[in-house]
Amino acid sequence: MRRRGRLLTLFAVVALPLSLVGCGVPSSGPPIVVKDAPRNGAPSNSDSLVTKKTPAGANDAPELVRRYLKAIAWGNDTSQDPAATDKAVDAAKEFMTAEGQSTWIRGQEITVVRTQFNLPVTTANGIRVEVLMQPIGVLNSRGAVDPKSSSAPYTWTFTVVPEEHGRGLRIANPPAGMLLSDEGLDNLYEVQPIYFWDTFNRSLVPDLRYINRSLSPANRLVQLASWLRDGPSESLRPAVNPLPAAIEIKDRPVLDGAPGAARINLSAKAASVQGQLAKLVVQLRWSLRSLASAVELQIEGQRQDLGREAAWDNPAAAPDGQKEPPRFAVIEGRVRQLAGDPVVVPALASEDNTGVVSAAILRGPVQHVALVREDAPGALRLWLGSYNQGAKVAQYVPTELAADTMSRPVGLTTPVSGDPAFLVAAAGRLFAVSVVSKQAVDRTPPGVSGVTAVSVAPDGRRIALIASGLVYAGVLTFEGSVPSVAQLEEVQTTLSEAVGVAWSREEWLVVAGRSAGQSALVEVTVDSALIEQMSMRNLSGLTVARVVADPSVRRDDSSRGERGPIMIEANGRAYRVFSGSVEEYTLPEPSAAPSPSPSGSSAKQPMSSAPFFLD
Repeated sequence: MRRRGRLLTLFAVVALPLSLVGCGVPSSGPPIVVKDAPRNGAPSNSDSLVTKKTPAGANDAPELVRRYLKAIAWGNDTSQDPAATDKAVDAAKEFMTAEGQSTWIRGQEITVVRTQFNLPVTTANGIRVEVLMQPIGVLNSRGAVDPKSSSAPYTWTFTVVPEEHGRGLRIANPPAGMLLSDEGLDNLYEVQPIYFWDTFNRSLVPDLRYINRSLSPANRLVQLASWLRDGPSESLRPAVNPLPAAIEIKDRPVLDGAPGAARINLSAKAASVQGQLAKLVVQLRWSLRSLASAVELQIEGQRQDLGREAAWDNPAAAPDGQKEPPRFAVIEGRVRQLAGDPVVVPALASEDNTGVVSAAILRGPVQHVALVREDAPGALRLWLGSYNQGAKVAQYVPTELAADTMSRPVGLTTPVSGDPAFLVAAAGRLFAVSVVSKQAVDRTPPGVSGVTAVSVAPDGRRIALIASGLVYAGVLTFEGSVPSVAQLEEVQTTLSEAVGVAWSREEWLVVAGRSAGQSALVEVTVDSALIEQMSMRNLSGLTVARVVADPSVRRDDSSRGERGPIMIEANGRAYRVFSGSVEEYTLPEPSAAPSPSPSGSSAKQPMSSAPFFLD
């Protein structure tokens, strides 16, 4: 396991705007202005502009420093422009005094940093701007943020002075390295997943990238096609397949005549993998969906008719016709549907569906169910069950996994047909339990202890977990039907004492923890680069125990993704999460008894806890 430096909890969590700032032109000229790429074949919105700001017009020292920490943006884009880094360096130097330029050590990497500004202080030598910076990772030429291991936060005090020719303010002492603030990454790049088939060619797995927002739609298409050809990020390699070697892009991909149609011409070698082209088109359609609503694949200029094979098939996508994902909870010790589109789960009509503390249901024709039941006070055991269609009865079997503490289980399909598995944290360890063998195998990653929560992405190949109050993300590999965790990295969240984690979008996690001594929720990308605060006006007084989400993927979502529905358990009750508040699920009161009790007391209203969505 590689461990990142832990982000200090004194960092403020801020919701970052999506459409500002930049760099890259001489101070005497106007800002560079570029338009957003079209969405799903729609024309560009001329009112949505990206500007790269220069030192000109920065009226105070903190604003100058903020602009400087965005100036190196787009310098990683060397595949499109070999001089991109040099141009970005020149843009950054515009913010420095002559002496600052001569002493600056630029380095070779663009490091993404999370920043917190303190109030400026005026001194005899200039204005001091103290900035706390947490290195997150290195933004590489393929648009991925590679984690920066063991990088502790540090404080840099910028000295800002008047420019000697009276042209505003400049930085006298730039810190070493090409630094890009997380705000600059969010403003000047766009979250852009590209997709690779998993190693069993069943699920598309998103690979988080950041694409230069100054690129035209045509150049974005070229960039994305190039990234696909270059293969997956290092963190995903154990779980996904690169493109077949015979897939070579012969000509520059183009956005063709029809609005939003991408045309990609392959070399003759692609004919040797004709049977894989349908999956390639699905992969391309999902990867290019922010630019194109259709993909035309050619070999040596000849259009390939792939028929309906190359649709939008993606096992991680929301089921057709789904309006509201089904929501479940434990109500009076039994698993019941709480809300959402109605779904029949025959296995729940069983006497074994009692004494339940938490549960999971794996969607599919069989609907495997995992129940964490209380054997005795303080003694929990995992039970597995399903509905036997032949015998017309629900059948449950207790497993050997028993502990005094146990997380909500999560289900996933495996390479072995008919043998899915459940992952669960028990007594601080991570266990995988095969549905067929019922055996629990310890899969706790090396160097990790105190595992208390686990969540699996809808593609079934990525995992997030809580261990000792920290958040981690990795990928799943398989030995038969038993998953193992690989490429585990700490995810920096700005929260302390994390208690819950769930996949809220394809590339985002929602995390429950503590901030300033109170319960809080944040969303964070799996690479730690971007954080969105979830301000809940009535959450602070609650004690959150777990969080669940349904990150259903839809092809018309923006490349950034749409936050899925979220539920939490707090103070032993289930809550639904809205944009600015949480609301407890209230259930209908039971019908009054025919004869009231002598005391005249009313029937107790049932309470819901341990909420969850289908896995």
